[in-house]
Amino acid sequence: MARFSTILIVGMLVVITCQISAQTLDERLQQFSSSFMLFKRVTETKITRLEAKNTQLEALLELKDQQHELLAEKVAQLELSLMNEQPASTSNSKIATIHTEEVITVTNGEKDGRWGRLETCPTGSRATGYQTQNKFEALFEDVDETGMNMLIIFCDDLLKTKISSPAGFLGDWQPIRECPAGSYMKSFRMRVSPAGQTTEANTTDNTAINNIRFTCSNGRELRGEGNTGGTWGDYSAECVDGICGMETRFRPDGGLLVDNTALNDVRFTCCTPADLELGHE
Repeated sequence: MARFSTILIVGMLVVITCQISAQTLDERLQQFSSSFMLFKRVTETKITRLEAKNTQLEALLELKDQQHELLAEKVAQLELSLMNEQPASTSNSKIATIHTEEVITVTNGEKDGRWGRLETCPTGSRATGYQTQNKFEALFEDVDETGMNMLIIFCDDLLKTKISSPAGFLGDWQPIRECPAGSYMKSFRMRVSPAGQTTEANTTDNTAINNIRFTCSNGRELRGEGNTGGTWGDYSAECVDGICGMETRFRPDGGLLVDNTALNDVRFTCCTPADLELGHE
């Protein structure tokens, strides 16, 4: 009888212990669930604040771009006014002539990012070749694609001066493409994936400029290796005396919460006869 009582008491203790352990486990699960929900709410709040700040920053950058373009227009008008006020020369001596700089553009450039400063070849030289840095499609869908990240233009001065867009995020450098000796680049076209464009494989990730081509003064077309997304636009107007300067619209790396696009648009400044004459005197 005593042995049976002992077994009964032990059994009751085991049942009570299991009940306590089950209650403790439930309490821990509830505590973990509460902590996780709190962490989720805090994280979502931070992400919302970051997105709001990013929207404000984009609005400020867009305002700066508009102010820059307005200032550029006013400067161009002032230069034209000064040129028209120049008195006619009656002397046979050589006098420097003021030339209005022409800029060639294309119609399919994108609007993300902002315009950088004008980069120019040294006096007396012009663009004869180019090279691009391209990030090609990744194997994983969650990787942010950026297409063409950087563009370098080569001038034909003795030092082979290079003018370039801002440094890109990453990518592979493609072979240099150059016009034949004695010729120079005079027009361009771009392959662009516009914002909002959707495909079966891509619904949100935009890449802006994917590839670029140039024509040479001898009629040859320079074709480099580039990304295949988007469509080719029409060729720009031609710079009769060649390309001497470049400006690029670039979207800096905005982090994981932003669709980074790198190069968005390019415009080139044409050489003037006066610039080339001064360089060969």
